Amino acid sequence: MTALLGVVLVVKGRETVGDLVPWARVTVAVLLVTTFGGLLAATVFAVRAAAGTPGQEILLTGEGLREWTRNEVRASARRIWCAALLTLAALSLLVTALGFTWFGPASDPAKPMVRVVTRGESMCGELVGTAGDDVVVKGEILRKAPINWIVSIEPVKICSRP
Repeated sequence: MTALLGVVLVVKGRETVGDLVPWARVTVAVLLVTTFGGLLAATVFAVRAAAGTPGQEILLTGEGLREWTRNEVRASARRIWCAALLTLAALSLLVTALGFTWFGPASDPAKPMVRVVTRGESMCGELVGTAGDDVVVKGEILRKAPINWIVSIEPVKICSRP
């Protein structure tokens, strides 16, 4: 796990998945949860292959021990094979999640919304910038207000209609 963290720190994509569109964020989360589940299952299979089934009775007669050993070798081989497959599948999911964070579609950055109050009117919308001596605000339409007429400019989260 430490090696995986080191790889993530060396090879980075976006700073956060919060920059992705919502469906891509959900996809990355599902892939990571599935990756964790796959690696957890692979670990359980590997531990059971190494230590056997807890509480299993071992017969001490020669024939019983031979039969138990034969069955246990087959079961351990299956568990190791399953652990290897689950590990490869989980790592593939991890690489897919990483690909989504690098190449997934980014959401549009939030535009600064402002309410501009002038001597004659009030405008609300995205602050576009200035053009000469005018402040430009893009609401339903593009509007300009002379700077010397502006009474106040305040940031708002949304423009509500009066």
